[in-house]
Amino acid sequence: MKRSRILLLVALVSTAVALACVSSYPPSGPYGEPDYRYGHPYYPPRDRTYGYSNDRFAALAHELDDRAARAHELAETHVASFGPREQEFFALIHHFSDEARSFHERYESGQINSRGQLQDDISHLLGDARETDRAIRGANVFPEVWDEWRGVVAVLQRMLDVVGA
Repeated sequence: MKRSRILLLVALVSTAVALACVSSYPPSGPYGEPDYRYGHPYYPPRDRTYGYSNDRFAALAHELDDRAARAHELAETHVASFGPREQEFFALIHHFSDEARSFHERYESGQINSRGQLQDDISHLLGDARETDRAIRGANVFPEVWDEWRGVVAVLQRMLDVVGA
C-alpha cells in the first residue's frame, strides 16, 4: 500500500512538471501574450546594405529588444506596490520597451530604408533611454531595473558606433 502511494505521488508530480513545461511554451512576451519571435532565429535584412555588418547589427537590435523587455518585466513585478508617481516612471519604461520592439521588427523586416534613418532612429531611442535612466535614478524608483537599463543605453551606444554616427 505504501509503495503504491509513492508511485502515485511520483506520477502526479511528473505529470504536473510536464504540464508546466508545455504550458510555458511559447515563451511569454513582455505583456503576457505569447512571443513567437523567439521560436526561430532572426535574420538581418538581406536586401539592405548600410555599410556595416548586418549580422552584427541584427544581434544588437535583438539584444536591445531583449534588454528593454527584461527591464519592463522587472519594473512590472514591482509597479503594483507603488503609487501614481511611480506609475508615471513605469509608463516611461513601458513606452520605451514598445519602441525598442518596434525598432527591432522594422529593422529586421527591412522597413528602415537608409543609414540616415537608422542613425536617426537609434539617436532618438538613445535620447529616450538616457532620459528615462535619469528620471528613474533621480526619483530613486525601480532600482532593480537600473543595471538592465544601463545595458540598454550601452547597446544603443554600440549601435551608433557600428553605424558610424
